Amino acid sequence: MTWTLPELDRASRLSLQAQIAAFYGEAIRDGRLRGGERLPPIREVAKVCDVTRATVQEAYRLLAQRGLVEGTVGRGTTVLTPVAPPGPGDGNGREVHGRRPLSPYAEAALRRTREMPGAPPLPSGRQLVANFAELAPDCDRFPVDEWRAAMDAVLRRRGAELLGYANSASGLVELRALLAGRWRDLDAQVTADDLLITAGAQQALDLALRTFCAPGDTVVVTAPSYHQMYGLLRAHGLQVVQVPFGDAGLDLDRLQRQLQRPAVRLVYLMPTFHNPTGRTLDLPQRRALVEVIARTEVPVVEDEYQHSLRFRGEALPTLRSLDPRGLTVTVATVSKELFPALRIGWVAGSPEVLRPMAAVKRFMDLETSPLLQAALVEFVQRGSLDHYLDDLRAELRQRHGALQDAAAAHLPAKCTVTAPDGGFLAWLELPGAGQGDRLADLAVERGVRVVPGRVFDLHGQPSRGVRLSLTRADRAQIAAGVAVLGDCARALTAAPAAARPFL
Repeated sequence: MTWTLPELDRASRLSLQAQIAAFYGEAIRDGRLRGGERLPPIREVAKVCDVTRATVQEAYRLLAQRGLVEGTVGRGTTVLTPVAPPGPGDGNGREVHGRRPLSPYAEAALRRTREMPGAPPLPSGRQLVANFAELAPDCDRFPVDEWRAAMDAVLRRRGAELLGYANSASGLVELRALLAGRWRDLDAQVTADDLLITAGAQQALDLALRTFCAPGDTVVVTAPSYHQMYGLLRAHGLQVVQVPFGDAGLDLDRLQRQLQRPAVRLVYLMPTFHNPTGRTLDLPQRRALVEVIARTEVPVVEDEYQHSLRFRGEALPTLRSLDPRGLTVTVATVSKELFPALRIGWVAGSPEVLRPMAAVKRFMDLETSPLLQAALVEFVQRGSLDHYLDDLRAELRQRHGALQDAAAAHLPAKCTVTAPDGGFLAWLELPGAGQGDRLADLAVERGVRVVPGRVFDLHGQPSRGVRLSLTRADRAQIAAGVAVLGDCARALTAAPAAARPFL
């Protein structure tokens, strides 16, 4: 019999038994292990994972304590059938005629949607001082009139053509050529043939997983990392391992160890204006990273969703342009830089990668809207995008400057704030474990919303940091909000050790 077995990370903050329990807990909740099925024998897990039987026994005990499994003498450890809420089928959500009503993908996506963590909500009646929570462009800045003019122009000229099928899953060639030309400061060799147009960056990420991975494979991500990616990875039935990403960049020693795992099939990175920290890998760090990756055949997905929002410093080459193997793909989007309703993103990759990716996309949605693609071309050619981005970058420069000034004036000495060269985000970190999560709870009681760092950890572990998004806070709100955060941070860092939360 083929058993579902975990891969353990001995450098992880989680204990080995907790990792085993987390692995099987996710497999049960995602539907990869179903009610009535048995977990592998303890001796088998102990042998493959190179741990003691007592470690596996403790992991199984934790699962039983959570009501997920039941141990029976002579039968081993069996997955319990969950009690489902009322739903389709026989009226109470149970399977009908022995069939499961939902696929494991749908069950995992639904569960992750229900469990999706976020910023603490503002208490009823509390006046908002500053909203650092949402990572969504400010709707008051949207170029509505300019976009309407571009849309009207292409409809007048090509309406009948654009309202039909374009018969190209790769996207309009004029848009791909335009984007490739704008991308050459990051990737000098890119051409229209190297781009695939997608319905936003989220579809591009999904396409990458469908192209490179199969259920049970392992994907490497940073710690912390983009939290929406966790749900996508779990829905695909993939295992996830983390590599720390801090002030010194990516932990390349840890990455190298993870890449030696035979099940690792993909690495997901955000090298520029990283979400949630705002950090960027500099050129030496990028070259060192590519040197490690180039020793393997593991593909890389680099997420450059904020690449155009640089307001300081020189543009840095993409990892794809530095990868001699041709196994790195770059994901980008206009949704964050312009407005979210424009679901247009793209993947830059070699033709060998894009051909199967385009085939997968065709069976997902046939093609991205030709009308929106053509309108974007018109919008760019009129100079409207550059005008909008110039204004946005100038505003972001001022907002980040206001954040740094306020941080210097109000935050305790042991607190740090990243100083990105672009993008919407920064990361505030306190000295003690879990203090970032507690800061989010204290701040919202005083009208300031931030996203606690545990949201961006694969296992929701306590964090020292919080994410600050500057999309919905102007300079006055930034100053007022950071003053509140400073008061809360002082209360936390000054508390006696025995009273500090999460320590």
